[in-house]
Order: sequence, then structure tokens, then C-alpha cells
Amino acid sequence: MKSFHLSAFAGVLSLMIPAWGQSQDAVAVITELKLNRGEIQIRSAANKAPERPAVLQSLYPGNLVHATQDAVAVVLFTEGMRTVRVEEKNSPFEIKAFEAKESQAGSLIKDVTRLLLGKKKPPSYVALSVRGKTQPPTLLSPRSTKVMTDAPTLQWMGMDRQPGTVKVFGPEGLVWSAENIALTQIAYPASAPRLRRGVEYSWTIEKKGFPPQKALFTLLTPGGVSAIQEKMASLSTASGISKTTLAVLKANVLMSHELFHEAREVLLEGIVADPDEPTLHFVLGELYEKIGLKNLAADEHGEAEFLSKSKR
Repeated sequence: MKSFHLSAFAGVLSLMIPAWGQSQDAVAVITELKLNRGEIQIRSAANKAPERPAVLQSLYPGNLVHATQDAVAVVLFTEGMRTVRVEEKNSPFEIKAFEAKESQAGSLIKDVTRLLLGKKKPPSYVALSVRGKTQPPTLLSPRSTKVMTDAPTLQWMGMDRQPGTVKVFGPEGLVWSAENIALTQIAYPASAPRLRRGVEYSWTIEKKGFPPQKALFTLLTPGGVSAIQEKMASLSTASGISKTTLAVLKANVLMSHELFHEAREVLLEGIVADPDEPTLHFVLGELYEKIGLKNLAADEHGEAEFLSKSKR
């Protein structure tokens, strides 16, 4: 089971560590970044001048991470399931390659880290002026996603408390509907026909004066659900990893399998518990980008940028 933990962990990091033009492989990534009243700086051999870290910045052997006052950076290493909380008392902290014993799992980790594609700087959007105009509802989730549950909670925004009709469609046509709904979410009820795994469904909100909005989702197969649940359980048993970093890891695993619905729930829960962590907002922005909600993506990326540079 240990080898599975490591391979799953390596897969998560392969989705998270950006390439920063280094000739050597990254060995760690910053998963949490809190300036509070202090500063966090990184020095490298290639650049003598210190620089502020970016959200999910990769780190290389020889990098020095320095925190002042009550600033905190959490560094997650690509091998060994190891995290380090860098504070003023252990600064400067030098990044060193982890000397792991040769094993099949260790070889897999090295292979994955060579394929790092990394996070890219979020795109810039020009906000559309909508002042004075009533907007149609925006379908939030499930949207352009696979889902693990056969009873998803349908979530939206923009109804302005005006009632509308929620409908779920399958290959055979209308599966279920609910009328006069003035909320922002509704759970697919147990009394409704069971949704089938491996089948694509769509759901809509019909509101007077607007064309129906439509979003697609597909139920994951039983085998796919079991595989994801095993990975989630594997991550949950990892020792020494904070709840916030664990949320980042789980969300990235889910997103890598196009499970944006479940990933969004993990991130929103993480943000409730740790609202000032820029990494959570950054990953949520990436999620919104992938499902076509560009305005919400811009909002979350903007929040991540603000939190990564602001002081209390």
C-alpha cells in the first residue's frame, strides 16, 4: 500500500509544480502562503536578488526560503510525502533533494516529475458591463464534469429569487423536473429515477424571459469511483500534511480525472476553513476556467493574487 501512496502523491504533484526555466528538476512546491505581517522571499543560485514567491511556485535544490515575523510558507516535497512549515525560526530554509531509496514507486515518481507541465499564469479578462441588466441564471455545478455521486446537488446563481423550473435530461429525454424553484441549489432527490453510471446527462433552468441554460455531466463508472475513492483515502492517511494542503492535493487529483463537481466541493470547504489561503482560490479559479466560467475564474485568480501579496 505504501507504493500506492507514493505514486498517487507523485501524480498530484505532477499537476501542481510549474516549470521556472530551471535545468534541473523541481523537488518541492509551495502549497500554502501566508504573509500575515511579515515577508516571504526566495533566493536561488541563478538569481542573487531575493524574489517573492508565486502561488504554487516550484522550488529547486539550493533555493533558500526565508520568512520574517509571522509569515508562513508550507513546502511540499515531491518525494517522501514530506512537508516543511517555513517560519522565521527556521529561516532561511534550504531546499535539498530528498534521498529516497530506489524502488518501483520511487522510479515512478521520478518519471512523473520529468513530465511536469505546471500551472500557468491565469489569463486576464475584461469584465463585461452588466449594470442595469437582469442576467440569466449561471449554472455552477455539475457543469462540464464527471461526477461520482448518483444524486448530485445542482447549484446555480443569478435567479434573483425569481422562481424557475429545474429539469434533468438523459438519453431518453426528460428524467426529472422541479417547478417554482427560487433557491440557489437543489439536490437530485432519492424519489426521482436513478441516474445511470457511464451515461451523459444534462440539466437546465428555465426562467421566464430567458433562454434555458444547459450544463452537462456524466456519472463515473463503478470502477472509476472505486479508483478515485482509493486515491482519496490514500491521501487522507498521509501524516504531517495540513488540511489546507490536503485540500489542494485532493482537488488536483479530482480535476485530473475531470471530476470538477467534487473538486469544487473540496475547494469550497477548504476556503471556508482557510479563507485567506491564496492557493485554494488559485486552484478554484483554474477549475472555473476549465468549465467555462471565465468571470468567476477571474474573480478567484484576482483574490489569489491579492492574498499572496497583501499583509494584515
